Amino acid sequence: MKRKLISLVLCGTLVFSLAACSGGGDMSAAVAQEPAAQAGEEAPAAEEPAAEEASEGTETVAGTTITVMASQDWVEDAEQELGKKFEEQTGIHVDYQIVPADQYQDLLLTRLNSGEGPDIWGAQSGFALATTYNVQQNAVDLSGEPWADAYSPFSAEQTGVDGVNYGLTYYDTTTDYYIVYNKKLFEEAGAKVPTTFAEWTDACDKLLAKGVTPIYEPMADGWHLLMMWTAAAQVHDKVEPGIIDKLNKNETTFAEEKQMKEAVEQLKTLADKGYFGDNYMSDEFADAEGYLASGEFAMCMLKPGSIAKIVESDMNTAGYTADDFGLFLIPICDNQYLNVHPTGPSRFIYSGSKNIDAAKQYLAFLLEKDNVQYLIDNAADVENLPVEVGQTPAYSDMTKDFLAQYDDEHSGMVLQDVVLYFNEQWMDINADLAAMFIGDMTSDQVLKGIDDRRAQLAKAAGDENWK
Repeated sequence: MKRKLISLVLCGTLVFSLAACSGGGDMSAAVAQEPAAQAGEEAPAAEEPAAEEASEGTETVAGTTITVMASQDWVEDAEQELGKKFEEQTGIHVDYQIVPADQYQDLLLTRLNSGEGPDIWGAQSGFALATTYNVQQNAVDLSGEPWADAYSPFSAEQTGVDGVNYGLTYYDTTTDYYIVYNKKLFEEAGAKVPTTFAEWTDACDKLLAKGVTPIYEPMADGWHLLMMWTAAAQVHDKVEPGIIDKLNKNETTFAEEKQMKEAVEQLKTLADKGYFGDNYMSDEFADAEGYLASGEFAMCMLKPGSIAKIVESDMNTAGYTADDFGLFLIPICDNQYLNVHPTGPSRFIYSGSKNIDAAKQYLAFLLEKDNVQYLIDNAADVENLPVEVGQTPAYSDMTKDFLAQYDDEHSGMVLQDVVLYFNEQWMDINADLAAMFIGDMTSDQVLKGIDDRRAQLAKAAGDENWK
């Protein structure tokens, strides 16, 4: 079992999955997004259009429109191309409603609670489905769908409640976010790949001395920064075994734990020392690959597949190749345990939808072999999906070599996937970290805020440990 992690990756069926971060913040109207331009190759050819009748009580499928509501960065351009082919094949139009990440969760919950949910809605799988999203009431049972047997049982567990699967994790759940770094810039600065936080700051100082901004940290999206802590936080339970269990039983708090304070203060150190550059508060995630391609920045927390996008960027005027980039673990609190993430952005069919059959057809279409392969081949940061339909994963040799370094004993679950009532407040924590960076909050206040919100969420869920 020691090599379970990497052997499953090589088979294309890694049991773990990855989450991006949940939306939150102020409510606003959804921002409809037109399908993006054609991806690198033509989407699979459509079959002859077929008009089908929906089940009793729903509208005729052909000629209808289904809405897919998702947070920013959850819908790939390649999927929208597949959406066009789906319309050609079925006559069903797909309206993608993409919402800014900091507004998404509040807007979605407002629509669900008002009985006006989108036909398909997105959410992070995991703990919050039953409590925050009331998935048993707001989503359709998908356990009997034709693709159910091909869906990863580990992902099904995360999108399900009490043994019933309500969702589909449609996201690359086989790798997490690591530090992607420019080997040439490191070499020119005399910096080495760090394994401790002190070595990381030393490398950053050397890069700054060469006129290179060390880390691209896009905070404008409101979700990216916190992963720099949570994707290293598996070290906490290694250093202090049982800390996660204590947090979940309300036997300790974030504010009481020195490790948690150290992690938060190390994030502030990175910002205070100028390692994120002058504009990190307004920098956006969508620009990450371009800035790394330009050589202006040396590092960014990204998925391994993003390296292909860096190399292909118009900003790559230096002629960087994939071999010029590498990966290392985020060394917050000197972490050297691989971050493993069994949850991710997932799709759910709204139980009150008038187009349930059409929505089911769409999910089934996405999981056809040719369409899964199309997404893998055309979305640079998607190397696989948590289904097995005969697709060929796109893991690079570098990704496989990197993951091969870590067995089960040297890997661990990210913080939001093991600590109750944490992921639900993702955007709030990011906002507090930003406030700490500019001096409006202290690290103690950030941690206390996490504890206070956890208590509120736990009590709302009727958790006996908080009574």
